[in-house]
Amino acid sequence: MIRRNRYLLIWLLGGLAAAQEESSTRIANPFTSDDDRAAGAKLYQSQCASCHGLDGKGGQGTPDFTSGQFRRASSDEGLFQIVAKGISGTTMPAFNLDGKQIWQTVAHIRSFSFRRTAAASSGDTGKGRELFRLHKCAACHESSAPELTRVGRNRPAAELRRAMEEPDAEVDSAWWRVAITLRGGQSLEGRRLNEDTYTIQLLDRQGNLRSADKSDVAQTKLVRTSPMPSYRGKLREQEWNDLLAYLISGDLR
Repeated sequence: MIRRNRYLLIWLLGGLAAAQEESSTRIANPFTSDDDRAAGAKLYQSQCASCHGLDGKGGQGTPDFTSGQFRRASSDEGLFQIVAKGISGTTMPAFNLDGKQIWQTVAHIRSFSFRRTAAASSGDTGKGRELFRLHKCAACHESSAPELTRVGRNRPAAELRRAMEEPDAEVDSAWWRVAITLRGGQSLEGRRLNEDTYTIQLLDRQGNLRSADKSDVAQTKLVRTSPMPSYRGKLREQEWNDLLAYLISGDLR
C-alpha cells in the first residue's frame, strides 16, 4: 500500500493522449475554497509529498507540479479522472478516495502553479485593468461569455494566455452556439438557453435574449468554435504580463 501511494501522482503529467482522459463536457472543480485547498494539502502531504515534495517540485523522475503544464489532462476534470481511475498500463493506481477528497487534492495540486505564477509575475494589475477595458472584454464576459473572476483565480497564467491566443483550441460544450437561418433570410446566432416544442431561445453576444419560432426556421447549425477573437500578436509581452496579472488577481472591477 505504501508503494502504491508513493506512485499515486507520478504519472499525472506523463503520457501523450490527453483527450482520452477527459470528457467532451468539462466539469469545473466545485471544491476550490481556502478550506478545500487546506484539506487537499493534508491529503497530498500524507500520500504524495514523499515523491513530489511538499513544494510540489518533484524529483527523482517525478513531475514538477509548479509548472502548471499537464500532458495527460488540461482541465480539472481530467486530473480528477486520472486520480480516480489511475492510468492503465502504468504504475499510476486509482486513488481510493471519495469524490470531494479527490477534488480537494486537485485544488491543492493546482495551487502550486498559482503560487509560482503570483510570485514570478511582473505584471501591473492597474495597467492590465486598462487593457481589459480598452479591448472591451467585459462587453461579452459580463453577459454571453464565461465569467472571468473564478476562471482567473483557478487557471495558471500559461493556460489563460493560450485561451486568448488560441480561443478555438478547447471550447467547452456549454459555450457552443447555434446559428439559425429563418425562412425570410434573417440570421440569428447565440448560446442556446432553451428549446421546447415550438421555439428556440438564444442569448446573443450582446447579452440579448432572442427567440425564434421553429415554424419560421429554415436551417440550424451547431457552432463549436469560440466567438472570441484571437489576441495572438496583438499585445506586447509586457502587456500580456499586465493583463494576466489583472485576470489572476480575481479583482475584476
